[in-house]
Amino acid sequence: MHKEILKINKNGETLIITKSAAETNGQITEFEGMEEPGIGPPMHVHFKQEEKVKVVKGKMRIKTLAKEFSLTEGQEYTFAAGEAHRFWNEGDQTMHYTGHVKPSNNYEYFIKHIYQSSNEANDDKPSPFDVAFLLTKYKSEMDMLVIPKPVKQIVFPILLLIGKLTGKFKKFSDAPEAIK
Repeated sequence: MHKEILKINKNGETLIITKSAAETNGQITEFEGMEEPGIGPPMHVHFKQEEKVKVVKGKMRIKTLAKEFSLTEGQEYTFAAGEAHRFWNEGDQTMHYTGHVKPSNNYEYFIKHIYQSSNEANDDKPSPFDVAFLLTKYKSEMDMLVIPKPVKQIVFPILLLIGKLTGKFKKFSDAPEAIK
């Protein structure tokens, strides 16, 4: 089994791909995560995938557009495809969780580049150029709702033009096509 560790050092977030899309013929990506207190991914949505999380240790707070609740050790929740959500460590110790995204689609490519960009920027957020590229390319698959619509409609096209002209997107030459 192949494990790939993705880590954002700036805020104490770690994600480990424990079973990749390559191992499951794209059917599922399984992962483990560790979050420091108060840390977790921003409000986002997977339009074509379910995402399941299960708390191994600690306490997870979950927020969707319709509800907010907590999970404790052994409890799990599955976000339906299209259900906007975020989750974070609600406790005061490192939270450990497992989960999956199903089907894999381009989740692994997207999340690896988000983590890589954040680490290269030495920040808890990825480069605006990288976010503009990834969220535009994969807009049929996922979105980050923390980014206001005017930014996506006005600023992203400017960043995409500048990025293309300056060669910032060469690192994405291997980007798979989005799932329509």
